Amino acid sequence: MLIKILSSIVALILIVGAPATAQRGGPANVFVEDVQERSFAMQIEALGTLEPNEQVELMLNAADRVRAIYFDDGDRVKKGKTLLSLAQREQAALVEAAEATVDEARRQQERVARLAEKQAVSQSELDQANRDLESASAQLRAVQSRQRDRVLVAPFDGVLGFRMVSVGSYVRPGDIVARLIDDSEMNLEFAVPSTFLRALKPNTRIVATTDDMPDMAFEGAVASIDNAIDPITRSVKIRATLPNPDRLLKSGMFMQVVLVVDPRLAPSIPEEAVLPVGPKIFVFVVAQEDDKLIARRKEVTLGLRQDGRVEVIAGLAVGEAVITEGIIRVREGAPVIVRDKSMLFPNALKADGGTNSMSPPPGP
Repeated sequence: MLIKILSSIVALILIVGAPATAQRGGPANVFVEDVQERSFAMQIEALGTLEPNEQVELMLNAADRVRAIYFDDGDRVKKGKTLLSLAQREQAALVEAAEATVDEARRQQERVARLAEKQAVSQSELDQANRDLESASAQLRAVQSRQRDRVLVAPFDGVLGFRMVSVGSYVRPGDIVARLIDDSEMNLEFAVPSTFLRALKPNTRIVATTDDMPDMAFEGAVASIDNAIDPITRSVKIRATLPNPDRLLKSGMFMQVVLVVDPRLAPSIPEEAVLPVGPKIFVFVVAQEDDKLIARRKEVTLGLRQDGRVEVIAGLAVGEAVITEGIIRVREGAPVIVRDKSMLFPNALKADGGTNSMSPPPGP
């Protein structure tokens, strides 16, 4: 940056202090830079808070004392892993009784069915035996379901929070045992002004940063857009997803968000090459005519400004040489002398990032 500032100062001294021939109407000394294709995108800034992809407060549907706990604080678990079980003696006895009832009903139904084949019993007796078997089977399924309610399993892969119960404690339906979150992917919710609504769409790229990890940036994409605009703030809520393979992002983190909307490649020029004249915008380009370098003024249509450069929508083509220094002394159709920035500082050209497309003609 310091080299660039010094370069501009020396360039101004060189141009203002031009040779006597330039002061008498001779060619003006200028610096030029080629029109280059650069990446441009509209950037929308917002603030949001991270939430896990899935989260649930684990509870039981039964009331009893805790018999065993199979997890600890912060454990990572797989879907279906048993986490906790309640006392099972009474419920196990009920299941055994229901199974015995089903076995008896099945034997009775088979006996009646054999007699019905020989027409030794009526059809109504066979129907009654079938109903008894179905009723006993339903009762068995009910007690088995209540038995399963006494065992807590993980509904999805994730990481557990603090354990809220201990072995021997009495729990009731609705008591929280622990919180389970899926942090393999994080949701980031934020709001943007509704004026940007037409530019937003699913899969729009975002870049998020947080003060908790100042040297890192996280990329993601817009997952969904809310179907309503807040009538008070005139903003719309956006939900984006951020991959979290290293589990660095935590639920509740405050994030700064930049949405990268409509990325594109377009011709670009330095901001200092722009010459506004009333409502119109012009630049000076250098053209070679009859073995002379001539300044030509062109009207341009500009777009976004980004990192010291301006998007050119119309009026210039990639490769044209625009004047960046010495514009104040340039006139339409006047000859110019193109100076090389390397004459100021050996590294000035590299630091500025520009390239000169024309070599200066021999001096007078």
